[in-house]
Amino acid sequence: MMFGKRCSAGLTLVELICALVVMSIISLAVSAMIAGAANTSLFVTSGTDRVSQVETAYRRILHNLRACSSITTPTTTTAGSTLTLVTQLDSSNGNATYTVTYALSNGSLTESDSRYTSANTLATGVTGFTVKRISLTSPQSVAVTITAGSNPVVTRSVTIYCRNL
Repeated sequence: MMFGKRCSAGLTLVELICALVVMSIISLAVSAMIAGAANTSLFVTSGTDRVSQVETAYRRILHNLRACSSITTPTTTTAGSTLTLVTQLDSSNGNATYTVTYALSNGSLTESDSRYTSANTLATGVTGFTVKRISLTSPQSVAVTITAGSNPVVTRSVTIYCRNL
């Protein structure tokens, strides 16, 4: 029998507390990294969605302006926040024309078409929509700017030349 020497097969309380402290520090670091990754993902996703909405709205306006038969608003070269145009004759519907209006309403860029009863929301979170006639003589052109969001801000500006005007 040996006296004075002790055989330890377990952990002391001090060792256990040190291990818990180290594990909690590692856990905090990992959770901070996960939270940062989640915030980055949210930022990128919201920015991508905003860009997609603005691009879709811009392309729709571009298509309708290029093919329109007339522009009723704006009538001068002063910038405004409403665009109203008249479509080409629809030969499949008794040569009817339709009025299409784009406007900013409560942070949403909307499209109202006389063929439909309700307005169509093209983009949400829009902070600015300006339309300005650049040229009143042939070929007529219109400058359109759409701004959406706050962080990041998405802005699309384009000058569109109307094919039929």
